[in-house]
Amino acid sequence: MKERIVTYPAIFKPIEDNVYFISFPDVKGAITEGHGLKDAFEMAADAWGTILFDEKKLPKMTDPAEIKIEDPGAFVALVSTDLTKSVASFEKI
Repeated sequence: MKERIVTYPAIFKPIEDNVYFISFPDVKGAITEGHGLKDAFEMAADAWGTILFDEKKLPKMTDPAEIKIEDPGAFVALVSTDLTKSVASFEKI
């Protein structure tokens, strides 16, 4: 199956010691969390693949420079995921 990699901005907000709350401004209610930055990025990619799995038309990507961050310590990062891997993982279930 051909790769279908998508990249979107995510907001990473520290909520407690080494735990990050992650939201995606391009899909209302799309959230996850991770323990440490490595786990947070992995969870974000996995969640994003799951969220976009059934989408026929992908949402328009917001320009990361236009995202307003109000919480101290929060930051915007691009998250990439391969939707074909998301499909493969769902087919195994």
